[in-house]
Parts: sequence; structure tokens; C-alpha cells
Amino acid sequence: MKIDRRNFLRGVGVTLALPTFETFAKAAGSQSPASRFVAVAPNYGMNPEGFFPTTTGSNYAMPHLLTSLESHRDHLTILSNMDHPEVGGGHGASNTFLNGVEMKDVKDSPQKLHSLDQYIAEKIGSQNRFPSLLLGSGGTSWSRAGIRLPSDLNPEQVFAKLFINDNDKVKASTRRYIEEDNSILDVVLEDAKRLNSRLSKTDQDKLDQYFTSIREVEKKLNRQVDWIDIDKPGASDQVLYGDDDSDVIVDLTYPYNTEVMYDLMVLALQTDSTRVASYGHPGGNRLFPFEGITMGYHSLTHHGKRPDLLKELWIIEKFYADQFARFLTKMQEAKDAEGRPLLDTTTVLFGSGMGNASSHSSRNLPIMVAGGGMKHGQHHTFEREGRDGRPLCDLYVTLLQQLGIEDDAFSTSTGNLNHLLT
Repeated sequence: MKIDRRNFLRGVGVTLALPTFETFAKAAGSQSPASRFVAVAPNYGMNPEGFFPTTTGSNYAMPHLLTSLESHRDHLTILSNMDHPEVGGGHGASNTFLNGVEMKDVKDSPQKLHSLDQYIAEKIGSQNRFPSLLLGSGGTSWSRAGIRLPSDLNPEQVFAKLFINDNDKVKASTRRYIEEDNSILDVVLEDAKRLNSRLSKTDQDKLDQYFTSIREVEKKLNRQVDWIDIDKPGASDQVLYGDDDSDVIVDLTYPYNTEVMYDLMVLALQTDSTRVASYGHPGGNRLFPFEGITMGYHSLTHHGKRPDLLKELWIIEKFYADQFARFLTKMQEAKDAEGRPLLDTTTVLFGSGMGNASSHSSRNLPIMVAGGGMKHGQHHTFEREGRDGRPLCDLYVTLLQQLGIEDDAFSTSTGNLNHLLT
């Protein structure tokens, strides 16, 4: 018997997200090693000389930028010479991290822009209040219809969305707006269907893509209705403002709010508010307010191997790595509904569509994967065939299968990395 977990929640009026009961596990069959997914993306990548180990295997020396990850060595894999083979250089490569294709190459089939996180959200996140949680700068998440999805930059707004219940007046307004939007969608669909018979085959294909966009909106609206009257899980706002007994003031502006955003992801996953989360570090030429930084971030990435500029860039990238290490520690300490470390059941991907930002190269992307019940503790490197390394989407196929999504291909994949990670 199939059990609709969402309806069960509503039927008994429980106000907190329920754990995965044995009954549900039996109904769904055997559990996959991982049940959650997180992607973290620094927009300009990481400087290769400080990111990649110089030796392969398990006895590699942790590189300069990643020393804070030493304690996570057994839960972490570093991969060298992974590319998106069909992606060229330039800043646009950053937007291809989770899909492996560029906008200019898929004008006639924008569905190919559908990103890994959103595909996973469709498969494992549909029963959660938020199928996916998009934080930070965004740019890497694309809908099935090929639309770039916005992300949340404000930690207070994220906290409210996750943990603060709307009052009755707001709920009524939300329900009314959704009903109005659904009515508009119905009219639009009827008009589009009447138009369809008069179009050429090419235009009919384009119209079908439009239908896909409408159906996505419909699903999102209906999902919002389902969750309006279900209370959100409670959480302390200490994550935003610190301990009342402490004199420490929490800075909620970037980059200081990076720690807060990671903590919000941990809470969102632990309360089962979502099972899929993405966090993007922005690009731009902001002047990071760290000691030793004298130039804008973008300017520093074009270092030309100048030691003085590399020293400043490493301060920023070391901050990224240190915050990621802290996040893995939090994920190891937090427990899921069955008492297991959250990291054991969450696949965590760190990487970028930008390889060497100094030359705008999209080759040899900085890739790490952690947790998720996989075999870790190694640095793997792949041979390059001419310009190209191993397709990064081969890793994505393995991550999908680890999540119980039995696909044999994703985007530009040519195989998988199961022999290394599972």
C-alpha cells in the first residue's frame, strides 16, 4: 500500500515534519544510501594551484586552500581533470555548473538547461514544503523549462520562510492569490491549445516548451495550497542573532552571513523542510572586508600568477573552504530522524563551472564531493584527451544513483564514477 506522507501529516494535524517511519520505508521499498542533496558553488571557482593535491590516492597532502578540511578527509573526495566538455570559457561558464551546457547552444531546446539540483528536487523533494532551497547568489539552478531560478540572499527572510507561520489573514490572501493565478493559467492554456493546430511543427515544439513552463507553475501553486495550513517546524532565532547571554553581534551581510546561511541549510534539512539545497558564493568585484585585502574579488581572480595578488585571493578562497569545512562538521554533528549523522545521508557537492578564473578557463573544474554514504578519502585524477578531461556529468550520474534515481545518463555524461565512489 502506498502512503501519501503529506496527506498523513495533514490528516492528523501534526505541526512538525515527521521522521521516516518504518511503515513508510516498507511502502517505498529499500532505502537509498542518500536521501538529500546539497550543492555549493563559488562563482569564480578556486585557484587550481591551491586547490588540487599534487598526488593521487589516499595519502595525498591536503593542499594549501583546503587544510581546514583535513578532519573530513575520510568523508571527502577530491576530483581533478573534470570538465563540462561542450562548455567554452568566460564568465558564462559559472552558470553551467549543474547542467553542463551553455544558453547559446540550446536556444531551440532550453529544457537542456534543467539543472541537477532541480532534477533531483523533482525526484525526491516533491513531498517537502520546499522541493528545493536556493540561497546566495544563484545562477546555477535552472527549471525544467530552461528558466534561471532566483535565490534568497537575506538570512532573515530565509528563516521566516522556513520557520515562521503566517497569520490567518496572510494565509487567506495567499490562498486567494493562488486561486486567481490558477484561473489565469487555465485561460492561458486554453488559448494556447486553440493556437496549437495552426502552428508549424517547429512552433508546436516551442509551444510545448511553453506548456512545460505553465505546468511547472501549476505544480508550484498547488503545492503551496497543500502546505498553507500545515504549521512550520519551530526553530530558535539564535541562528540569526546569537545567544542572548553573549555579547557577540551576528553580522547578516555578505560575506559574514555565510556561516548563518550554512546553518539555515542544516536546519532546513534536519527538519525535512527540504531535501535539496544550493548555495552560491557571488562573483563581482566586491572588496572583501578581510585583513590583507586591497583589491576587488574579480580583479584578484585575474592575478596572472602575481604572488601579491594570489596571496590576497587565497584569503578569500581560504574563507570559502573554511566555511565549507565548518558546514561539514555541522552536518556530521546534526542527526537525521533515525539518529544518523546528517552528512551520512546527504550528498554534498562543492564546485564551479569556472576552472581557472585568471584565464577564464572552464577546464579542470574544482570539484569535491562529501557524505552520502559513498567511498571517500581519495584524490582521483583523470587523463585528458586533448582539451577535455572526464565529463563532470559522469559524477552526476553516480550522485543520482546514490540518491535512488536510477538514471544512466545526465546531460553530457558518457558513463559514471560508480567504480570509484560506490
